[in-house]
Amino acid sequence: MLKALNDFEIKLIDQFKSCPILTQIDTIAWEDFLEILIQRRFLSLSIVNIYEFVIDALTAPQIKQTVRGILNEEFPRNTKGIPLPSHRELLFQDLLNLGATPERILTTPETEITQTIRAESYQFLVNCLGQHHCQIGLVTFLRFWAEVLVSVEYTCFWPRISERLSHGQSLQKPRSEFYYFHMIHDSRQSDIGQERILGGRTHSQELAIHLQQFITSEAALEYCIQAEHYAYQLKYQFYDQFTRFLQVSDDQLTIGSSMSELSKN
Repeated sequence: MLKALNDFEIKLIDQFKSCPILTQIDTIAWEDFLEILIQRRFLSLSIVNIYEFVIDALTAPQIKQTVRGILNEEFPRNTKGIPLPSHRELLFQDLLNLGATPERILTTPETEITQTIRAESYQFLVNCLGQHHCQIGLVTFLRFWAEVLVSVEYTCFWPRISERLSHGQSLQKPRSEFYYFHMIHDSRQSDIGQERILGGRTHSQELAIHLQQFITSEAALEYCIQAEHYAYQLKYQFYDQFTRFLQVSDDQLTIGSSMSELSKN
């Protein structure tokens, strides 16, 4: 059953990567790219609520501990216990280093679609409550929506982001403390059931270890697949709202004009 789920995940990730915005991110004007990132920030800000809901809804102590540990990374501390900049603050700083002003970041309103995506994501978790496969739904959605697809998104963004930010020490560009970190540490680096301790596990892998324990029947597998597909649909819908930023080639304009003329005849 794990093979069926792994095959489905790989197919779904490939479909997500084919989203027009993600495949043509290098053609989008820089100011429009910033607009996408600022709008995407609203989804990032909802991560804490998503994680806290799942922690309260989970029943197994070991899974709670794993989810709690990932959430606590949002608010890191140094070896003396002194709070360091949160992931929210690091995201804000990355956006500033990419050229957005504080006023633009803080005053840009959510679009109706972004609001809907956030609300429906949270509602999916609520709907899991009382379901026979509730625990599977919670862990599956959390892993795929908040970790696996996040890494895919930022991997697609990175070629543009790296025009102005670096992933290490650089005299020419500031270091990315948010996007690059999440691109690496959230990623699906192995199939479910193939996680290794050596080198450390990503957040996706940590959650996958628990997820596989739930998949003991075809019904459980199907519920897991449905949860992942819904997470994919929500994220795809989020990016679909930005297709207006895509540049139209001369050939496309010519084809469009020809079709328009034909429709008049």
